[in-house]
Amino acid sequence: MSLARISEHQEQANFIDEVAWRFGHREDFVRPLLFAVPNGAWFGGANPGALMNKFKKEGFRVGVADLIYLQPRGGYGCLAIEMKALDQRNRKNGGVSTEQAEFLAAVNGNGGTGEVCYGCDEAVSIFSWYMSLPLALPQ
Repeated sequence: MSLARISEHQEQANFIDEVAWRFGHREDFVRPLLFAVPNGAWFGGANPGALMNKFKKEGFRVGVADLIYLQPRGGYGCLAIEMKALDQRNRKNGGVSTEQAEFLAAVNGNGGTGEVCYGCDEAVSIFSWYMSLPLALPQ
């Protein structure tokens, strides 16, 4: 019996629900600092190319991680999570595009920590680890 495929969207939605449940009561969890980046969104309309050009002029970057948490902890400036569905792990490069790999390398090389997470459980594990680090308040 095979299990139904859970989409990346559903894995990410499950992650947000789980984080809200596990950490929503904690004073050191700042919910507005955890957000999704809609890089995978399809922008329809009469002229999607023009809309994409507009977004690029405003700073849109291909490859930005799906989830960002901007609270400094444990010597890291932020946490970036690139979500993937479980079945992506066996794809070429784990389903991670060149641009996504470059973004995570930039985060990891510049004071943040970034991870690729296959499914909600991995993402919750990484987020829980990050939340276990000491809070780094501005000097």
